[in-house]
Amino acid sequence: MAKVVLENVYKRFGEAEIVKDFNLEIHDEEMIVLVGPSGCGKSTTLRMIAGLEGITSGQVYVGDRVVNDLTPKERDIAMVFQNYALYPHMNVYDNMAFSLKIKKMPKAEIDQKVRETARILQIEHLLARKPKALSGGQRQRVAMGRAIVREPAVFLMDEPLSNLDAKLRGSMRAEVLRLHQRLKTTTIYVTHDQTEAMTMGDRIVVMKDGVIQQVDTPMNLYSSPKNLFVAGFIGNPPMNFMKAVLTRENDELYLAGAGFKVLIPRGKISDMPGCNREVIFGIRPEHIHDEGIMLDTFPQARFIATVEVVELLGADVLLHLSLNGQEIRASLPARNTYRAGEAVTMVFDMNKMHLFDPVSELACAGD
Repeated sequence: MAKVVLENVYKRFGEAEIVKDFNLEIHDEEMIVLVGPSGCGKSTTLRMIAGLEGITSGQVYVGDRVVNDLTPKERDIAMVFQNYALYPHMNVYDNMAFSLKIKKMPKAEIDQKVRETARILQIEHLLARKPKALSGGQRQRVAMGRAIVREPAVFLMDEPLSNLDAKLRGSMRAEVLRLHQRLKTTTIYVTHDQTEAMTMGDRIVVMKDGVIQQVDTPMNLYSSPKNLFVAGFIGNPPMNFMKAVLTRENDELYLAGAGFKVLIPRGKISDMPGCNREVIFGIRPEHIHDEGIMLDTFPQARFIATVEVVELLGADVLLHLSLNGQEIRASLPARNTYRAGEAVTMVFDMNKMHLFDPVSELACAGD
């Protein structure tokens, strides 16, 4: 096993900077996820670690070695691709055994490794089949098996589940996690799906325009985003944002915006670090409640909005509300019946609020 370190890594294509001053230490046995929108540089970063892309400047370490000038096969890594990249003319056994045959490993040892890996992945009954006779989930298991038999120091996974349907993606996420817990191999996983990132990563690296925005545990990213981008990217449904102004009346601090004026709990903001009078108020849909739940806790955090769209999601309902002309969303238990066009009284959970500076977009208060 090995840690992976990237120091001041840049990648340029002509004048375009795809990855900028990337610094990250990935711990031995850690599952770390690179996440961000398409074009943010996450797959390019993974390919630089693999040796499939050259590095414009900076250093990449695998274990204690600088691997900048090493070929992919010399880096002791194995990569699982989005499109499986299986050899169509080979059966499953031969696909998994191929890299070991190239190393001229003894046949008995190859057979033992392939069959043990197939047993772990529950694909023993597929060893004689060609890839065209497999489902998407089975092909992905074979692709992972081909990586596992090599016993690399590091696994690299580039959106390996994105070609699967939603139900199969969920079950395969659990398979990948179980596999990681069993093998304890350092794993770097790339995805554009923040739900996948939140459920799989020990830590998550959120990227935008080639720059790391925040590196943290899933819970810290959710509860303490460092900037507006992270706050809006992490969470499903995404966080609501509203322009607001901080005002002080009778030694109490209020947040006032279009259609609302709410009391900020005492001690929630200490000296307003980084906050000016004008702020962006962020609140997640699950932290907006109907009046009966939070009224006693936050009697001065009520607001009245109009229901525009009701999305029934089984046990929950997602309300699209119009608050003085701006749309916000509230996620509630589906215990009440809501109808489009009706006025509803809702309550912000002010213990869960976030404030951001509108110029720097950095978090300035809130949990």
